[in-house]
Amino acid sequence: MDVDPSAPDPSLLDDEESADAATPALDITPRRAASTSGSGSKSLRSYVAVGAVVVLIAALGLVLFKGLNNAALFYYNVDEAVAQRQDLGDQRFRMQGNVVDGTIEKSDGAVSFVIAYGDQRLNVVNSGAPPELFDAKIPVILEGQFVGDEFHSDQILIRHDSTYDEKNADRVKKAQADADARSGASG
Repeated sequence: MDVDPSAPDPSLLDDEESADAATPALDITPRRAASTSGSGSKSLRSYVAVGAVVVLIAALGLVLFKGLNNAALFYYNVDEAVAQRQDLGDQRFRMQGNVVDGTIEKSDGAVSFVIAYGDQRLNVVNSGAPPELFDAKIPVILEGQFVGDEFHSDQILIRHDSTYDEKNADRVKKAQADADARSGASG
């Protein structure tokens, strides 16, 4: 008997024990993978976009936090702050007064001086370099807290801003009169 391998005997294929007897022929042609040329870059772009939004929201939150924190810092005149020292404790606040002539001592990274307003004087230690216009008899606003008998500040603002003057006209007049009285007494 001659057997032709290209044409198998159908009686041999329909054997009941054969696994493929009742099923159609199995398609074993290779298939191509689905195209992924754009899906990876789309995913990366979406992660970058989400990351950018998160960074933007965090930056906005930081700006709002800093702005509200600065707005929450009430300021006192020196005499008010000294009178309320116990209540203020070690919390941060702003304080206004005039730098007393002859009290400025500069050292590496700090400056100490005496600030006065009304009948009160207070020793101040400021960390960091003072602003360029800082000098004796200049009205300043300090930001910091009480440490013992001194006021430790980390920011000195020279009080010369016109918007400050407009908003606090009565305080400006009182501070200017105080500065004039002190400069007349020392000069």
